[in-house]
Formats: sequence, structure tokens, C-alpha cells
Amino acid sequence: MSGKKAVYKCARCGDQFKARTADRARGWAIYCSKSCKAIKQEQRTGQHKAYLNRTEGGGCFPSHADGDVQ
Repeated sequence: MSGKKAVYKCARCGDQFKARTADRARGWAIYCSKSCKAIKQEQRTGQHKAYLNRTEGGGCFPSHADGDVQ
């Protein structure tokens, strides 16, 4: 039992994909793939870019291997 399905348009790339109508009613099945969801989420939040900016400067957390270990 996979449930009733319909064809929807991806909110990022515009490709058409099939999804369960029950999932769509829950607010799921907005994107055709995990890649499209991740790209749209990064555009909205900028979390990955912020993470990269923090780690480029030598990391945001000190390593236990550097200096005294308690």
C-alpha cells in the first residue's frame, strides 16, 4: 500500500515528480530530490557557508591534542 500519488512541480528546479498526496498534505514532497532540498535550504539559511567561514580560520573549537589535556 503506497497510497494515492499525484504529479507535482519541484519548488527549486521545476521538474515534475510523483509524490503521495498524504505527504503533500503534511507539507512534505515539495522538492523532487534531497539535492534540491539541500540547495534551497542553503540559499535560505546560509548555514553551510557560515560553517565554512568558521573552519577556514583554523577551526572554532580548540583541539584536545593541542596543549594540555585534562
